[in-house]
Amino acid sequence: MQCRQQPQTNTKKIPRWFVKFVLLRTQNKSDNQQVLFALLEPMTPQEWCLFWIPIIHPGVEIPYNGERNPHGYMKACTATLSALTGYNPKTVEGWFYGKSYHYSVGILLRCFHLIFKN
Repeated sequence: MQCRQQPQTNTKKIPRWFVKFVLLRTQNKSDNQQVLFALLEPMTPQEWCLFWIPIIHPGVEIPYNGERNPHGYMKACTATLSALTGYNPKTVEGWFYGKSYHYSVGILLRCFHLIFKN
């Protein structure tokens, strides 16, 4: 018995309000279009913390590949992400241990990343 394989598509979920915002802002403005489409590439909490925790909390060491997190790193990550996203620190901590999070969290973290960089 053969199973039909569905064609795989590499689609991303995008909130409707964001699509409307992008369409309104990018009519005839290609510069804004590049920035707005950069927002669609979600950022994981781990990526965000590796980049921003050393800047926001300069006394906290970042983890190296394959090693345990240094003392205070997870606390700094969960406290910062909890303050930014409004989620409970226990919920945020679960994101680092395989718990799923809403797709808009990744977009929100990318937005904060781009805002803080500029």
